[in-house]
Amino acid sequence: MGPVHQLTALLGLLGACACVMDRVGEPVHAWGPPAVVLSVMASMACGASGAVLAAGAGVVAAVALWTALAGPSDGRGPAVVDLVTMAVLTACASRAGRGRALDHHRPGMYMSGAQKPYGFRLFVLLVVCWVLARAGVRLAALVRSSGPPSTDGVGARRVAALHEGGSAAMIIAMAAMLA
Repeated sequence: MGPVHQLTALLGLLGACACVMDRVGEPVHAWGPPAVVLSVMASMACGASGAVLAAGAGVVAAVALWTALAGPSDGRGPAVVDLVTMAVLTACASRAGRGRALDHHRPGMYMSGAQKPYGFRLFVLLVVCWVLARAGVRLAALVRSSGPPSTDGVGARRVAALHEGGSAAMIIAMAAMLA
């Protein structure tokens, strides 16, 4: 595994850990989705096969649906966008490894002896779509709110920054691993 691939895998795992740490003190329904994503991200970084990643994509999609319908109400919109994006990225990674043996030097993303199935354009497309969807969720929440934004304490802002940074790290690292 090259140093760039190691760095992107590490960045994705650190982002997943940050998202789990953001929710650890809360009930299981709040930290369950980030824990599922952490396990899928770990399997992807370790070079899981296409079938394992396809199952992981299905589980992440189910968690996204659960979060949209019954998940914790605080931050539901951004969480659903993140989970759907993770499901799409995991499905793309599983498709890249389907039908051929995976190259053990590049974790779970590239087919052995073949060209990279996805490129920089896919990376840019996925990251731009994710950023636009997250911005749309925030804008919709702002339009719905009737008053000025709440002034939470410094601790709440730090926790929110940890979650946002973790989400960004995971999505960008996964997209980079596909590119």
